[in-house]
Amino acid sequence: MAKTQDLLRQRFAEACGERDAIIDAAAPLRRQRDDILAKAQAQAGKAEPLTQRIRDLEGPLYELHNEIATLSRALGGKTAKDAV
Repeated sequence: MAKTQDLLRQRFAEACGERDAIIDAAAPLRRQRDDILAKAQAQAGKAEPLTQRIRDLEGPLYELHNEIATLSRALGGKTAKDAV
């Protein structure tokens, strides 16, 4: 039974070594990706004030779209000036 335990411990150590090698190999790519994402998030932060201004300007569109849809249904879809 001790021999089985020794083999399991040996494989455990090998597997941990393989895991560590993979993590080490991926580390530079992870750092590169994280740097790119950090820059993208900084740019996204710059866009937030514009997003808020757009929301403020487009706020009335929801009600306006509803009104347009109601009018279109009332006109039976015939919304062109010459569609009489």
